[in-house]
Amino acid sequence: MAALLASSALLLAEAPAAARSTLFVDRTVPWRPDRAEPRAQLCHLICDARAAGTTAPPPGRDRGPLLPKFAADAGAPVVSGGSNAFLGDAPQPQRSAAPPPAAPADATGPKLNPTGRDIVLTAPLRDGPFALGEVPFTLTRDDHVLVNAPAVLKAVKPVIDPLAYDKLASGLGGLGDTPVEQFSAFGYLISYDPQTIGLVIVIPPTARTRRDVRLAQLSQDVVGDVDRPAGVAGYVNLRTSADYEWQGSNRGLQSPIVSTDWALRAHGVVLEGEGTLQIGQRGSPTLFQREGTRFVYDNDRLLARVTVGDLLPVTRGFSGAPQMAGVSFARTYSVLQPQRNVQPTGSQTFTVLRPSNVVAFINGQQIRQIRLEPGTYNVRDFPFVQGLNDVRLQITDDSGRQETLEFSLFFDRTLLAKGLTEFGVYGGVLAPTTNTGRNYRFNQPVASGFIRRGISDTLTAGANFQAQKRGATAGVEVVWASPLGTVGFDLAASRVSGVGTGYALNASIQRTFGGTGSRGKAFALTFETRSPKFATPNDIAADNRYAFEAGATYSQAIGEFQFVSVDGRYSKGRSGFSDQQSARLTYGFRLSQRLNLQAQGLYDNRNVGGSSYGGRLGLTLRLGGRSSATAEYESRGGRGRIGYQTSSGTGVGATSLAVNADYGQGAFGVDGGVSYTANRAELAVSHTTAFDSGGFKVTDQRTSARLGTALVFADGHFAISRPVYDGFALVTPHRSLKGTQVVVNPSDGHYTARSGLLGGAVANDLSAFADRVVTFDAPKAPAGYDLGAGNIRVYPPYKAGYLVTVGSDYSITAIGTFKLEDGSPVSLLAGEAFELAKPGAKPVTVFTNREGRFGLSGLRPGKWRIEMPTEPKSSAIIEIAKDASGVVRLNDVKLETK
Repeated sequence: MAALLASSALLLAEAPAAARSTLFVDRTVPWRPDRAEPRAQLCHLICDARAAGTTAPPPGRDRGPLLPKFAADAGAPVVSGGSNAFLGDAPQPQRSAAPPPAAPADATGPKLNPTGRDIVLTAPLRDGPFALGEVPFTLTRDDHVLVNAPAVLKAVKPVIDPLAYDKLASGLGGLGDTPVEQFSAFGYLISYDPQTIGLVIVIPPTARTRRDVRLAQLSQDVVGDVDRPAGVAGYVNLRTSADYEWQGSNRGLQSPIVSTDWALRAHGVVLEGEGTLQIGQRGSPTLFQREGTRFVYDNDRLLARVTVGDLLPVTRGFSGAPQMAGVSFARTYSVLQPQRNVQPTGSQTFTVLRPSNVVAFINGQQIRQIRLEPGTYNVRDFPFVQGLNDVRLQITDDSGRQETLEFSLFFDRTLLAKGLTEFGVYGGVLAPTTNTGRNYRFNQPVASGFIRRGISDTLTAGANFQAQKRGATAGVEVVWASPLGTVGFDLAASRVSGVGTGYALNASIQRTFGGTGSRGKAFALTFETRSPKFATPNDIAADNRYAFEAGATYSQAIGEFQFVSVDGRYSKGRSGFSDQQSARLTYGFRLSQRLNLQAQGLYDNRNVGGSSYGGRLGLTLRLGGRSSATAEYESRGGRGRIGYQTSSGTGVGATSLAVNADYGQGAFGVDGGVSYTANRAELAVSHTTAFDSGGFKVTDQRTSARLGTALVFADGHFAISRPVYDGFALVTPHRSLKGTQVVVNPSDGHYTARSGLLGGAVANDLSAFADRVVTFDAPKAPAGYDLGAGNIRVYPPYKAGYLVTVGSDYSITAIGTFKLEDGSPVSLLAGEAFELAKPGAKPVTVFTNREGRFGLSGLRPGKWRIEMPTEPKSSAIIEIAKDASGVVRLNDVKLETK
């Protein structure tokens, strides 16, 4: 515990005493016209507006009036050197739809567009992690969003049902630039994301009858230019915890745990791994458990991933897969996840690698919290999920890492577009995890795999298998978008030594109809059967206690504020196991904008404890934008639960708090936790109470102190950071800034990271294959210092690290007035500045206003030749002193026409 607290003190040493209320952004940051990046232009426009007066600089700084002053005097638009971002009125688009009403005068929160005028941009429209296409849009001066309706229709057409598309197209027929509220009327929610400076669309589920995934969604052929990652980069995450057990089998202070995962990416190849260090105490030894190590290579041409080492195979159908080591070759059309602590091993089993707290949710409602030791578990073995659908297990290990598993009778019923194929082939040897690491059983080979192909836009078929020395399982799957709904089935056969031969079948139909919003309806039917001797090669014995299981569900909206659903399930027991029946009626009502009610009637008959009836009532109250309170009561067992959750801030300094109290069956428990986001670490203190599987008594109570931090490196630069989840960007100040701090993603007094004694600022949350813009600033840089583009645009490959240097030798801004030999000003012209020491270097663009005044950014000490396109052409030599920094005033610069 002492070591944990000492580490916390070190990492908090850089934390500010109080967060600044305003971050001033240098208005001289130029837009890079060679990149043609509209989101960079928006960053520049907003920064310019803030510097021009909407955001005041810190005391003692006079950076805002630098260029606006002389431009305003002449009545000309302001343009920074090398920039194409004007502060004058932007041209307005033609609008066929009426603009939305102005924002209310009492609206709170930071403005998305503080420039005082409309901004016209083009950016990707995102559907979850995927970019559907580029869409022009306007961010109005009063923070409304107008989108180009034809462009949106073109972007969404491949991913929604043809009937849904026709309905949307006819409703928006003939419209040009359209308020996003008009799309909301059809159930399509479009919003502006200030973090990525782009658009996000939420498509109603009733419009998604198939998943149409383009090959380009996993390629790196992104629209526009993106920055390249570092050649060699990596990170080491460390998550430490110290627990005090108040109630349980081992009371007192527990052995500290250090969980680590790490990755090294070098020239396209990733070496990654994970493990846990259990620090010994009271005479027990210190143990390190290596959980996995692997090489990963993504082939962009084949859109496939090659993995060598400890594998994490993807399974489909009934085949399952064990822990194994070897080689895999796979293609999946989704964003690939980081390595997981919890590994599914079959249709309804999972493996826990470390002691964990497990919270069980049934159809979105929390039912029980239990504690599991390392091992493999069958979801059927928990009585609180028997006879019910849609089980979600939220699993948090002792180091704080959290995973989620979901189980139901439904298998994955997604469709692939015609001609698309996804697959995975995994081969090697069994390699189960033990207390000290992997146990490689080289005499026990194993292989598994799957393949799925879009036969047509409405039919997808596939196959899967697993084979070991003990036997094999093989299966097929079909998904068909029929006129009645989405029909799917999985059929498998098995032959396992010591068990026998068997088969399994899962079939289902799902359909949504009746429109969207207040008219939406949905139903689903499912049926599953397994023969007595069906098993996978992982199973020691067959466990098929039911001859078949069948389920049905129906839900319907009642107006805009209410919904009702009913579902039931029947399981036919065999070999001494009883039949099971259950039914549930759910009613939801939004009582007000802040208060939601949900009521359930429950019936359960297990033929062991007899039939039981009950009800559950839940209330959720929103207490502002980031706080809520909940209350639940279940009549069976008289169990009640109340809770409160709140959070504040974003980025560095953000906090969250949650408290829950649970009572029933004579047992009472309290859970709570508080977390804090520091610049270099994530800190949390929590208290958890675990019940037995029946919920009758408390089995474990403990208080935990947790700290998560990381060491990152990119092309020879190092820094301490918060834990990295996939990729990162290390942002360091240039030596010319002389130790001035840089901040990442500054916005309205908040930022996500800053540089300091422990290295550069680190953006720790980049996701693989997701387009992203990372902005940065140096608020205390010298007046007129040119930071460069002020942002980078990234499309990270797997586990990528970026190195960004803020500022450069070319950071000086020169201002003055160009005059001809006769003393007349060089008015409203664009010329070029060439560095004499580098004849082949790209010139810097310079503009003048009506009075001949100019602002020339991007210079460094030395001599520069200015060339202006006068008649005849004119030029001059200017010299920047060696000790110059920030702004250099050149006064009058005479141009010669020789």
